[in-house]
Amino acid sequence: MAFRRLPLLLATLIALLPACASDELQAPPEPVEGTLTLNASTGWAYASLVDESSVVVGDPTTSPAWDIAFNATRVMLNGGAAGPGGTVGYCICENAAATDDQVVAMTAATELADFESVAATDVPAAGSFESEALIPAVNGWFTGEGAAAAASPGKAWLLRLGDGLSYAKLRVVSLAGPTASHAGQVNLEYAVQTAGDQPFGATQSVTLDAAAPVSLDLNTGSSTPAEGTWDLRLEGFTLRLNSGVSGTGTAGAAETADAFEAITTASVDSRAYQIDGFAGVFNSHPWYRYNITGQNRIHPTFEVFLIRRGTAVYKVQVINYYSATDDPRHITFRYAKLAD
Repeated sequence: MAFRRLPLLLATLIALLPACASDELQAPPEPVEGTLTLNASTGWAYASLVDESSVVVGDPTTSPAWDIAFNATRVMLNGGAAGPGGTVGYCICENAAATDDQVVAMTAATELADFESVAATDVPAAGSFESEALIPAVNGWFTGEGAAAAASPGKAWLLRLGDGLSYAKLRVVSLAGPTASHAGQVNLEYAVQTAGDQPFGATQSVTLDAAAPVSLDLNTGSSTPAEGTWDLRLEGFTLRLNSGVSGTGTAGAAETADAFEAITTASVDSRAYQIDGFAGVFNSHPWYRYNITGQNRIHPTFEVFLIRRGTAVYKVQVINYYSATDDPRHITFRYAKLAD
């Protein structure tokens, strides 16, 4: 009986051999790690850490395809006010106390050890991560909350408009019928300079209904729910500018201590104008220092950031701001996955 079973046993063993050999030859999964360079010279450039590549994004506020984005030195994550991905960030900040001289001496090679030393055990509790919150350049134009909100007519702003050529002064005169979700009927006063060397035109008054998003073109005085050509957009209790994270224009705002009536020009040093941005981990812990050698250059601090999306956690370290030909806004960062 033993001899009769032998052919069956041999056949079984032979049948198993290919499967075993195949298992032995199967390569382990590639680790999720590497470097990416994004060209952020003309606007926001987006990357997917999951796909380990740059991605093209139409509307970042509705797209789940990206995780992190750069625009010059600005950074945003796909979460909070910036997008639907729920992505949040945390800074290890191992170089927070570094001197300027130490930062200048840092290179991608010297700071690799810091990057590699960050492990899954360094990932903090979920509550330690920061989400993206909108920080509008025109802020503080009302006091109170909800139905108790009231305008702050004593405050005024100098505006560079979205076309990058004209300017304006602005104040919010009154609110009527604010609710828990929007500012109600918002009355604005403004005057436009068609160019920086021109005087203001006549003061204009317009009332915008904040019940639905509405955009305003200050050059023409027209308001529309659609974006089109615009300078200001009212959304709930937020006044956005056509620039930065809010639009493709070049609008900017500078708050002034002068009374609205006393302002004679809104054309000031370009560095005075602020644009809409996000307050996330890259805002509270900047990844670079500027002009520390007197040459107007960006120097990465090589801080290691943790980026969490769902249960997946990546470590990210910005290592360069310049291309191989020294062109700015070509951001290179390295990344590695720490947790699924």
